[in-house]
Amino acid sequence: MKIYLSASFTQRLKIRPVRDKLWSLGHNVVSTWLDETVRPDFLTEHEWQRKLAEKDRAEVLSADLFIMDADGISTGKAVELGLALGQFHTKLVWIVGNPKHIFHHLVDEILSDWESCFKKLETDFGIETLKDAST
Repeated sequence: MKIYLSASFTQRLKIRPVRDKLWSLGHNVVSTWLDETVRPDFLTEHEWQRKLAEKDRAEVLSADLFIMDADGISTGKAVELGLALGQFHTKLVWIVGNPKHIFHHLVDEILSDWESCFKKLETDFGIETLKDAST
């Protein structure tokens, strides 16, 4: 399953082990922002920011499951959530943590913590399920 992880950029060190666990469960995590590099010298700041936004948007749209970490404040993850909710008919949308506003209640699942998220993924989309889907 293709998964996009959304969180505040300042939370990326916290989310990297989550990504690693999801990979170990057989999922494809498409959130490349977790390992973002510095801006190349040949791009202006505006060009760099636009390219990052386009990349993140494409990754959100490509995912089967969007999971947002509710910790931290980020307008970026709010926009990503809006993109994911705009595809409600083709994508599952989950939040891990306590909902912060009314739009968080539009998601398919609200999970209390990452351990609960891993358990739900294993139950609903475990490695055996993924193997069955690929045959």
